[in-house]
Amino acid sequence: MNTTTKHIIKLSKQERVRLHNTIRKGTHKARVITRAHALLLSHEGLSKVASAKRLRVSESVIQRVRDRYRAGGLKHALGEDPRSGAPKKLTNKAEKHLVALACTAPPEGAGHWTLELLTERMIKAKKVKSISSVAIMHYLHKNDVKPWREKNVVHSETHSRIHSAHGGRA
Repeated sequence: MNTTTKHIIKLSKQERVRLHNTIRKGTHKARVITRAHALLLSHEGLSKVASAKRLRVSESVIQRVRDRYRAGGLKHALGEDPRSGAPKKLTNKAEKHLVALACTAPPEGAGHWTLELLTERMIKAKKVKSISSVAIMHYLHKNDVKPWREKNVVHSETHSRIHSAHGGRA
């Protein structure tokens, strides 16, 4: 028995048509097209090494596509599992604290809240161990806390410098 035959994937005519359509029609992500090519090459009997070389990918990519096809069929082989993503930096309670804080008067000596001041205050209040000012900005944006509103003006120090340099027109 040829050692490459144990890795051959037998696709149905319908699956082959779908893969050819994926490659030639519509807009698909490059990695989906690569997976489609990998399955077709496997169906044609090409080895993992030859398929990887032809597609200019690693052998592990070819193996993963084959394994995913065997485990869950064509849809599973072409698709992706959901990614876990990074955990939220702030709990719901901490997020509410941030919004409330941003809507209060700034600390003494500061003309307004900056993202950096809010970051510092959240860490000092032990609402979070560490967080970037960009993350703070995202939470404020998500909660519709808008910098241009009089009651809850929030600027980063960079924005404040630009704003001052342009005579308040940044």
